[in-house]
Amino acid sequence: MRAAIISALILVLVSSAYASTLDGYDRAKVADENYALANGGAAMPEAANDPELSAVMKKYIYADIVRQAKISQTERKLVEVVVLTTNQNHKFLARVAGEALALGVKPIEIREALYHVAPYIGFPKVFEALDVVNEVFTAKGIKLPLENQGTTTDADRFEKGLAFQVNAYGERINKMRDSTPDYQKHLQDNLSAFCFGDTYTRGTLDMKTREMITMAVIGTLGTAEAQYKSHVLGTLEAGATNEEVIGVITVMNPYIGFPRTLNALRIANEVFDSRK
Repeated sequence: MRAAIISALILVLVSSAYASTLDGYDRAKVADENYALANGGAAMPEAANDPELSAVMKKYIYADIVRQAKISQTERKLVEVVVLTTNQNHKFLARVAGEALALGVKPIEIREALYHVAPYIGFPKVFEALDVVNEVFTAKGIKLPLENQGTTTDADRFEKGLAFQVNAYGERINKMRDSTPDYQKHLQDNLSAFCFGDTYTRGTLDMKTREMITMAVIGTLGTAEAQYKSHVLGTLEAGATNEEVIGVITVMNPYIGFPRTLNALRIANEVFDSRK
């Protein structure tokens, strides 16, 4: 009894000392409204066998995260699409793709987000994700294939890709190329031609959105700190605010867990500090 009283007193003291960003709104109501907006009258499938964890997830993703992430609805859904693709969470990917369409994200935007991540996670993961998303498109009556968005040819993909790199990331690109041994130069050429020439120059998505997506994918991988830092900086240079960068990390969190989230946050804060 005494222990229970002490615990209650500690809880009161902590609650009064630290205000929470989670206070002041009905989480369950907001979650139900946001889930219904994206999924119609469909129940959350996980609730049938695991109602408790399902309720926790629903309120966390569809109430807290939606409320906290200061990025646009389209950016939020595209980040979710690429994170789930990177993790190969195909069941959830199908749901999120359907939600994205219901919320007004264009099919071509979803497809371009998937095409964009091929240089970072490889073709097989992207094509497996496309199988899932294309099934959703077909079920919604969306005719495939969608229109082409490429802007380069075999004759100019390297030249345009390198120019894009230097324009976006500065003279350090040329310094990096100059310091690369001859027997490794083909990988630098492939980076310029494929990642930037074939991919970044495509239509539909602007530079800021592409950088957000890239940042989300590399953060989800959790194994490329230098590249992650570079693309946090790239996201900011493309016009995003610090708050929007944190918004991307916030959307990633329910799908990647806290260890990778906190590591991503640490790196982002290092970039923020370096720009002060």
